[in-house]
Amino acid sequence: MKQSATVVFVSAGMSSPKKRDHALARRQLYLNYGVLSLATTLHGAGYDTSVVHGEHAAPESVVAGLLESGRLPSVYPLMLSLPSFHALSWARTFCALVRRALPACRIIVGGRWVVGPDPAWMRSKLPEAELFVPGLAEPYIEALLTGAPIMGRPRVPRPDRPLHHPLVDGYLRYQPSVEASRGCGMGCGFCEERDIPVDKLGPAERMWANMKAVQAQYAGGDIRPYLQASMFLPTARWANALAECVQRDTVPIPWRTESRVDVLTENTIAGLAAAGMKVLDLGLETASPQQIVAMKKSPQPERYLERASRLLKACSQAGVHAKVNVLIYGGETARTLGETQQWLDEHAAHIAGVSAGPVVAYGPPRTADPFLRELEALGARPIDAGSAQETGISRIHPSREIDAIDAERLSLLLSRRYMDADQYFRLKQFSYYPRDYGRNDFDHDMARSDPDRLPFRTAGDAPAMNQKTRR
Repeated sequence: MKQSATVVFVSAGMSSPKKRDHALARRQLYLNYGVLSLATTLHGAGYDTSVVHGEHAAPESVVAGLLESGRLPSVYPLMLSLPSFHALSWARTFCALVRRALPACRIIVGGRWVVGPDPAWMRSKLPEAELFVPGLAEPYIEALLTGAPIMGRPRVPRPDRPLHHPLVDGYLRYQPSVEASRGCGMGCGFCEERDIPVDKLGPAERMWANMKAVQAQYAGGDIRPYLQASMFLPTARWANALAECVQRDTVPIPWRTESRVDVLTENTIAGLAAAGMKVLDLGLETASPQQIVAMKKSPQPERYLERASRLLKACSQAGVHAKVNVLIYGGETARTLGETQQWLDEHAAHIAGVSAGPVVAYGPPRTADPFLRELEALGARPIDAGSAQETGISRIHPSREIDAIDAERLSLLLSRRYMDADQYFRLKQFSYYPRDYGRNDFDHDMARSDPDRLPFRTAGDAPAMNQKTRR
């Protein structure tokens, strides 16, 4: 069989959305910018590279497409990226199909947060794979192709070049990504990057040059990139420098990013808004003083909430849509959730939407067990004690007062309290829905979805402020 000279990267898909399965959730596109960074690195070194996203397609159709296109078999290994533990079952079927069709194909599996915790456990789940690569692989991705020895695993600095989006099959459907920084290091109990220090942002001028380079990849078309950062942490001076770059240009680029509620100042928000920031995802997680401490968000809850309040008001004043994340955590009760709801009610005029959900422990036993013990000390317990070993996903009963079913119901009620269909569509359309996905498409898919699974109010729902989250 003839072999291609293409390095094929596959971002594993999912059999169903990781939160709630409905037609609108299946429309969302998540660009795997980590695997695109590796493909961009090889592309810059002269390799022919190609990136395929599994999305919600069947593994069989993805394998068939790679064979029909002639990209497989290849003289190079097949690179499989696992963006989430929710992609593991899809990847298991995919690897078995590849091995059946191409017995000699070498499969290399990566995925920073999925492979890294326990490569031996991962090997037991994907026995067809030859090599498992934990962590970030930019420095030695070429060595993985050639079989050269890898000397150590140095801390990987964030690449300063733009991602090359045309390497992605159907890239024009995806809103692009621009990597801003890596790491966080703020110590939150549930965060994968709690102990990884945040990178310092590069010059604002370079960021703007990267954004313009990405815009050129889309032939100057309308883009709404996500500035990828676990915690976007610019200074006011940096924000103003980016705004100056934007103001000198003739074609603005609206963008979105995420940060904590207690690290950005009002002056910084004003500068970022002038630089094109339109949506800011904020990890509030809770407004209960008890839960702020339990999550290790801050040892000073009053100060935390005061800063959050100032930030939301600054976003509203600057015309930035603030989407707030809420986490139903270990030890949650009607009282603590009521405190969060009351705080959100007081700031509802400054909130564009709320995304709420129960805490989940990810990872095999080696990494999940310590976190599960922390949650159990708060009064939580796993639904299935064997799920960490079996799937790497441990769903939780948050407390004796709020079980897993309650937590899901209350999460939906909280989201619906602050978000209607219009707000939800605006937020999702900005960065997550296909670039050609319009309101008519949304309305069609909404009509096909189970309304009980939707995290926003529909026409038949009761007025927002009449919905209760107390049991």
